Amino acid sequence: MSSEYPEPPELRALPEAPRALLFALLDLSADVNTVGNAAARAIGINQTDLICLNLLFQRGPATAGELASAVGLTTGATTTVIDRLERAGYVRRTPAPDDRRKVLVTARPDATGEAFTLFDDLMASLAELTAGYRDDQVALLTEMLTDFRARLTRFAGDLKR
Repeated sequence: MSSEYPEPPELRALPEAPRALLFALLDLSADVNTVGNAAARAIGINQTDLICLNLLFQRGPATAGELASAVGLTTGATTTVIDRLERAGYVRRTPAPDDRRKVLVTARPDATGEAFTLFDDLMASLAELTAGYRDDQVALLTEMLTDFRARLTRFAGDLKR
């Protein structure tokens, strides 16, 4: 870390191995961001749109409010994202079957599936990487990364207050 940054005492007190892991995780976050930007550009949208599209693709239909809450955007910003994704052909809006006042946003499987083939080589490479670990190692890494993500999410929420 830069010598100009006064590290918090918890960080200064870390032994070398946990410190290296912490900074590797932060570097991973930056690298994921770089891949997200490049991938979004490759399919003609921006990274926020890609994040929302991925969420809809993985979790299924959502209202604009649900999507906004899941990604931490305002409902107005989310509506703009949905408008762009709809114009690009990646999502469609449909009335909710249980409440016709609500509108569900659904990823179009044909267009979204085609867009996400962009990640096939990366996913194959990562599958090869993870296959080299024992189940107990994978469980430990999964637990740590899940906790890391939860802490990032909590921190992002704190920043928004």
